[in-house]
Amino acid sequence: MTETMLDALAAAVYISRLQLTGETVDTDDKRLRASGLYPEWAPGDHPRGEIFNAGEQTWEVFQAYDNAVYPDVRPGEAAWYTFNRPLHGTSSQTARPFVPVQGGHDIYRAGEYMIWTDGSVYRCLRDTNFSPEEYSADWEIVEEKKE
Repeated sequence: MTETMLDALAAAVYISRLQLTGETVDTDDKRLRASGLYPEWAPGDHPRGEIFNAGEQTWEVFQAYDNAVYPDVRPGEAAWYTFNRPLHGTSSQTARPFVPVQGGHDIYRAGEYMIWTDGSVYRCLRDTNFSPEEYSADWEIVEEKKE
């Protein structure tokens, strides 16, 4: 089995367990735990609220767009962040690589986790738009990089 297939299987089991208890996938952390079932991003028409994977991140469209109209809205381009926001996990298991904050729609909130460029997992101590390098007082290391 490939890693993608294992991620999808783990996500399906997670969602099944939620459904058995009457819960839904209604938070960013739950969406990240279910991310193995989301499609990879592809050019096209993207409605608000759509969730997909691109790179090592799971993203949500917060402003609808169509790549036929806005061809520069694609992963890695500056326009990307105008329309999409990365989901942030609330545990070290759902931490994703740090994405620089572009606006109020994607700030890191207190209690959210991310993986810094050195591989260490950090927890956000208060709402911030700064990285640990820019303002370390907003972050604490919860897991040192594993050698």
